[in-house]
This record gives sequence, C-alpha cells and structure tokens, in this order.
Amino acid sequence: MELAADAYSEEDGQLLFYVLVEADADEQDQMVTDRRTPNDPRRVGIVVARLPAAEVVDLYTAPSWSDDGSSVDTTT
Repeated sequence: MELAADAYSEEDGQLLFYVLVEADADEQDQMVTDRRTPNDPRRVGIVVARLPAAEVVDLYTAPSWSDDGSSVDTTT
C-alpha cells in the first residue's frame, strides 16, 4: 500500500497519518478532528490511516515549502 498524507505522528506503536482540510463548524461536527491550526479555525487535521509502526517498511517525507531540503528523511 502507498499512502500520501500531509503529516504523521507516532503514538503507542502506531503511525497516524493526517490530511489537512478546510471545514466550517458544522462540517467539523461531523468528523473527528485531531489537529487545529491556531491562525485559521477552519483548517483542521483529520486522521485518515492508523498503521502499526512495525508493519511500515518505508517512510519518505518531503521538505516543507520553507525548508531548504536538508531535513528530508529517506529511511529505507
């Protein structure tokens, strides 16, 4: 399986993958939001996948737009 997400974190041996969405308050009431951006209450992160970290073979990350590329992780 290949998965693309905006962010990920690790919690209790699980990798949680998030996508960033824009949703108004009514829409947010219909979903489980996990992250919020402090400067825009419409922009929230939702978990789209939870996988056991031990089952993930490769994890590639891309630099953020403000990054010079030196933090790219190409763990294989």
